[in-house]
Amino acid sequence: NTRHKPPTFAFVSVKAHKSSIFMDGLRELTTGFSPKARSRSLTIATSLSVSSLAAGIFFVCVFSGSTNATEMGASLHYTAASSQRGLGKLALASSECSLATLVNSNKRRTCHSFRRLGHYRGIRGGGGQRQQTCSSHSLGRSMPIPMHKVATVSEMQALDAGATEKYGIPSILLMESAGLASFRHLVERYEVGLGSKVLVFAGPGNNGGDGFVVARHANAAGADVQVVLLAKPESYKADAKTNYESVKRLGIPILDIFSTEAKDANKAVNKMLEWADVSVDAIFGVGLTRPVSGMYGDIVEAINRWREGGGGHVFSLDIPSGINGDTGDVMGVGVRADSTITYGLPKLGNMLYPGYEMGGHLVTTRISFPPSHDSELNVEISRPPCIANRDPAGHKGSFGQALFIAGSRNYYGAPKLASMGFLRAGGGYSRLACPESLVPVISSTAGTVVFIPLPETKRGAIAKEAVEIILDSTEKQNVVVIGPGLSLDQDTQQMIAQILPKLSQKGLPVVVDGDALTVISKIDPTLLIAGGSGERILTPHIGELARLLDRSIKEVKADLVASGREAAKKYRAIVVVKGAHTLVVSPEGHVSINPTGNSGMGTAGSGDVLTGCISAMLCAGLSPYQATVTGVYLHGMAGDAAASKLGQDGMTADDILNAVPEGMRWIRDPTLIPRRLWIQYIGPEII
Repeated sequence: NTRHKPPTFAFVSVKAHKSSIFMDGLRELTTGFSPKARSRSLTIATSLSVSSLAAGIFFVCVFSGSTNATEMGASLHYTAASSQRGLGKLALASSECSLATLVNSNKRRTCHSFRRLGHYRGIRGGGGQRQQTCSSHSLGRSMPIPMHKVATVSEMQALDAGATEKYGIPSILLMESAGLASFRHLVERYEVGLGSKVLVFAGPGNNGGDGFVVARHANAAGADVQVVLLAKPESYKADAKTNYESVKRLGIPILDIFSTEAKDANKAVNKMLEWADVSVDAIFGVGLTRPVSGMYGDIVEAINRWREGGGGHVFSLDIPSGINGDTGDVMGVGVRADSTITYGLPKLGNMLYPGYEMGGHLVTTRISFPPSHDSELNVEISRPPCIANRDPAGHKGSFGQALFIAGSRNYYGAPKLASMGFLRAGGGYSRLACPESLVPVISSTAGTVVFIPLPETKRGAIAKEAVEIILDSTEKQNVVVIGPGLSLDQDTQQMIAQILPKLSQKGLPVVVDGDALTVISKIDPTLLIAGGSGERILTPHIGELARLLDRSIKEVKADLVASGREAAKKYRAIVVVKGAHTLVVSPEGHVSINPTGNSGMGTAGSGDVLTGCISAMLCAGLSPYQATVTGVYLHGMAGDAAASKLGQDGMTADDILNAVPEGMRWIRDPTLIPRRLWIQYIGPEII
């Protein structure tokens, strides 16, 4: 990228299979460079020596001094790693990656950017964050991906206080660290510097104080800065007051809304927005407790109109104003940001929809918290999973056997999608126990599934007389799935009520989905916990979760994490709360937030594929909780793979099913994951 300044060169040591393949790939990658830059990069690359261990080559990244080095480095890396002409598999472990030469300016900043990129964005690979070694992961085994804990608002407040009490870090230093990291993000993402026009909306409390720190650093960097004050000056206390006084003494222009007539204030704000390149949203932080309305609502809407009209970028501090820090809900009206920096840790409101979408690109800064400071928290963002290599001498029994109790006359798709999902995710032997009349139809598209025909009612559902046949069929099974497409026929409900306790007593892991969940909530909530040691995994969507808890959907959605924990404790089961950023909750209250997937997966049958993925992971040597987390992760990856080929509109469950093997390929070789998705998968960038 040579649009702004003469190019800066960085050479990063990598491995490739053949130097000729590398040079072909490099010529392709440098097509858009200026003739001089392209010639220089190719000449230097050709002249470099070859490693005695392998074809040691230098990967030449050409980027503008004013362009974010991390963005360009990641882009070139993923272009190379996924290119069909390609550079082979890039082996960029930390011991193999070094900056060999730096030419021109910004040397220290460039070195820092590449080190930070490798550690936090994980461009060196995808499986290195776990303690165990996955030999299937060719990249990044020694470059860990940080675990992202997620905090509630009250937990974050306790962590802030603890940093001061336990480690002696003054609160004003925490605010300074937050504001300085925010300013760095403005520089790196929006190129704020000399002559940039930055408008800071400073609200009451510490979020406004963070905004004052940003204003001070932007002013020091030569930017033109103005502040819109959305609180009375005398209302600021402690650290926020100190930083307000600094901004005032520096002579940074301040528009005090409370000293201006409402009509004039709206005009003044709109005029200042027209002037600005970037608006900093420091109005409300995570402590917001009531809906945004009145003057504040008008200003939030003005910011959104300005952004949507192409006026400039919006950058939110900690969380977009108007978003509930614990639920992600919009409280009245909320700022729609291009990016958000969250302090200390991501909050639940940053990760749950619609807050996640409203925040745009999410980054986080530790504000000098030590690594162990959040060790007691039990909510985290799921990380790219590590699955053991397949046994090269294995057979169908080696890779797990699953029994699916599913289907009725009106639901042919669910049993097929679930049982085939198991096989597509690497399972070895899939059996489907379904009404006898369904077998000819389903077998026409699922010929690799073994069928167990069951007696059925006049309405085409499984009859209660099928109980003994089903129990006999559970012998030698590694997992049983019950529920997809069963219907609520009275006979079927009685069958489910008899089967569930006996499966638990056999000690078998049981995945309970669909109509079986409804039966539990209608007949007897204790069906799952009537003795036995078998692991129970429930996969409800929001409506089914509401029925399991005997609550309204509105009550459940008001706090999904708490609802998931309540259900997991009540049923002594792992609970998968299906939705955008699906939650996996353990009976002990541990929560994993899944970052994979897309809106195209909101289609009939998608959840049935999920049950197949989870059951396959239960046969892959993982603990029940980790198998569930991995199955959810894989399912989302499959949806993303399908969307990458087809687009999200018009995706069907069959498209997701057919993409499950591609998701498994991505897990085993993360270099295949498109860069855009990889950045989404590893969680917020730490700056």
